[in-house]
Amino acid sequence: MLSKLVKYDLKSGSHIMFPAYIFIMLCAVFSRIMKFISGISDGSFKSITNFLFIFSGFILILSIVAACVITLVWVVLRYRNNLLRDEGYLMHTLPVSPSKLYFSKMAAAMLFFLLDIIVVFLSVIFSGLVGWDDFKEIIVTFHYGAAEYKINGNIYIASIIILLIIALYFSISQLFISLNIGYSLPFGKGTSRDLISVAVYIATYTIMQILMVLIIIVPLFISGVDIENETQILKYTQNFLFIAIIVIAAFSAICSTISIKLMQKKLNLE
Repeated sequence: MLSKLVKYDLKSGSHIMFPAYIFIMLCAVFSRIMKFISGISDGSFKSITNFLFIFSGFILILSIVAACVITLVWVVLRYRNNLLRDEGYLMHTLPVSPSKLYFSKMAAAMLFFLLDIIVVFLSVIFSGLVGWDDFKEIIVTFHYGAAEYKINGNIYIASIIILLIIALYFSISQLFISLNIGYSLPFGKGTSRDLISVAVYIATYTIMQILMVLIIIVPLFISGVDIENETQILKYTQNFLFIAIIVIAAFSAICSTISIKLMQKKLNLE
């Protein structure tokens, strides 16, 4: 049943997101064409193609930002409307546990945000704004630099990727728990609940940022790491990545558990 719920959400979101992805890739292809034409032309025509290349790159960046904003808005509205407002009366009567309802929304949100990242990466490569060889050179340079300081580059990069995925999950879980709290209160209606949800999100986000700063700064001073010693800093950041993964995963689990518990109780649905 969970797979059916995820499929239902993906089908709904694809009608909005896929046209945006297609537009981004078209902008990237057009930008690449203008760059190629500019390279083989000269004179005033080269100036025109250069301008079109820069302009298409600007439109590409705007479309990328727009797609990410659209994804965020869709995730929030889909969760709110589907589980906390009128549609919630139907969704919560389905023979599905609250945890499956929650994780179906989480899975759909994660997939679309990951698609955003993939589309952004491909569009930047295809457009010529950043070459594939440049990307490979960055990775190779990082590995050589890490090896020089006796650090496993593969583990370092894998830790960063895992941290980014867990951080994405946590960011979405923060949105969901804020909505759940806002719509679980016995007072307020409509816009006021949304405002309460926004206030809860700002509060939880601020608290999390403070905690993360403390997690970064306090151990740095306690351990006595020499910030001018590159080897010590790299080893410290590698250890920090492991700690950050554990901490953010724990906070994510807490947010998800609270959201599911709130959905198991009677929500103040509209």
